[in-house]
Amino acid sequence: MMALCAGSAHASGTIACVSDDGASVELTLASLPVLSVAGATIAAGEGGWTTLEDGDGQPVVVGQAARHGDLVVVDFTDPNIERIVAELRLLSATEEHDQVTAGTLRIAGQGAHALTCVGP
Repeated sequence: MMALCAGSAHASGTIACVSDDGASVELTLASLPVLSVAGATIAAGEGGWTTLEDGDGQPVVVGQAARHGDLVVVDFTDPNIERIVAELRLLSATEEHDQVTAGTLRIAGQGAHALTCVGP
């Protein structure tokens, strides 16, 4: 799903996910020895959240992000890191030239969404 290598941080790609009910997530990842989310935008229903200073939506920060084999886990919190706003879980499978990524997005107080993704 993503290449993680030692060295200085640089963008390694974007993962874009959508649900059948209109929710979406876009993650920009940086290449580091650990999973690093350089930017994120989340939309669901009438709400929107972003880690980008100039982005549209309510501000959130990455509270934690980790990759465990084919599983990517990202929790977004309010800027004061007092509560989890959204939880993203993505699972990838690769066989020869085929790759698929799917997952879930849970937004506190709003609901859960099944996602299909592309990239990087």
